[in-house]
Amino acid sequence: MEIYPYSLECVLQEKMWGGRNLERLLHKSLPAGRLIGEAWEAWPGCVVMNGPQAGQRLSQLLERNPRAVLGDSAPPDALFPLLFKYVDAQDDLSVQVHPDDLGARQQEGLPLGKTEAWYILHAEPGAVVIHGFKADLDAATVHAHLRERRLADLLSVVRVQAGDVLFVPAGVVHAIGKGIVLAEIQQNCDITYRLYDWDRKLPSGQGRDLHVDKAMPVLDLTGLSEHYIPPLTIHHDGYDQQALVACRYFVLERLTIHAPQRAFRLNGKFHILSCIEGAATISGVPVAQGRTVLVPAGLETYDLSPTAVPCRLLRAYVPSLREDVIAPLVAAGHDAAGIARLGGFVSRYNDLLPWVNG
Repeated sequence: MEIYPYSLECVLQEKMWGGRNLERLLHKSLPAGRLIGEAWEAWPGCVVMNGPQAGQRLSQLLERNPRAVLGDSAPPDALFPLLFKYVDAQDDLSVQVHPDDLGARQQEGLPLGKTEAWYILHAEPGAVVIHGFKADLDAATVHAHLRERRLADLLSVVRVQAGDVLFVPAGVVHAIGKGIVLAEIQQNCDITYRLYDWDRKLPSGQGRDLHVDKAMPVLDLTGLSEHYIPPLTIHHDGYDQQALVACRYFVLERLTIHAPQRAFRLNGKFHILSCIEGAATISGVPVAQGRTVLVPAGLETYDLSPTAVPCRLLRAYVPSLREDVIAPLVAAGHDAAGIARLGGFVSRYNDLLPWVNG
């Protein structure tokens, strides 16, 4: 199997709350008259668009040679660990929660839960997200507010703008509000438990299903008072690297490329790169705005050159936290407290705190 950067064809997801902003902002080709809520950019169902593997699904490449694609993160079952996507919310999404790995195994018999992070690309004036509860709660209080349709009274409503970063660990209640386009990196899991759907009705007149009985066992009832993760920048010759969020499952970075770069090292890991502004080539593979490339671990290194500036890309991968995140940021002069904030504000989910406290 030939190893090179795979340009992936996204999988579009029609949603009742979707719109057309992925076409307007990211130059996606959307089917006429359809409300598209999500574009799944890097996922086993994506088809390779370039080179000798063109026409093959990523899942087929994983079946043939999982280690060549995934490298050190290749699990025994060759499961692709991440899902990278763009989300266009033109109406409020449901108030929901996702299980962690243990909850996914216990309740669904699936191997992965869903921890995720958001990078806000566009937000209409006044746009908000829901991110956790306002204060510590007990299950009885949540049940009472659900019965009385007053769950919103308990939720942290957070105003967002372009460039904001929020970490949403499994168990944290959340919702994306209308008027927002964002990039999302998450574990490769699509388990969603809806707690409340704003009394919304389907064309049939029925409401969408709720999953309160499954949501409550996995729901984190801790109050969340901090929300935005301040990015940390490392300046290099010819490019800037911003760490946006970091946990055991993924790292999300923003790269601003000023000049051609040679030999980015993969260190036994695959990289997902998606262009959010300008255009670039990755080892000769063109990447226009809104396009995503998977660089397989077996390639070992890749080049990255801007072809339209400003050139900015999001990069995601499964990290070795000490080597890939902590050591470079310490070397760049960032302090322990700032680095720890990349892991979010709920201590039980923050994978960087053991290093800070140790």
